[in-house]
Amino acid sequence: MGTHNGESGHSQQWEKLYKDALFEADVQEMPRRIQLAKHAILDRLEDVTCMKNNQRCEAGELNALRKAHHALRALEQIYFNESGGGGNMVA
Repeated sequence: MGTHNGESGHSQQWEKLYKDALFEADVQEMPRRIQLAKHAILDRLEDVTCMKNNQRCEAGELNALRKAHHALRALEQIYFNESGGGGNMVA
């Protein structure tokens, strides 16, 4: 998922951080992974939204970003329910 004009790096960055969070096995590392991925997704959402008028956004990326952010929020809820809600995560 990427283009040849430099947008590819931004797209790949949020996707990598998202996958890192999804597949993190270390419970202690999970909050940091989720937070990093959410920030990267929100940054990319902002970029894509601003670029939308220029039609430089790849088809489907906006939807993929929204779904990924939703999935991370669900992962946070599951993580907190299983760990007793003992941490403070930034939404």
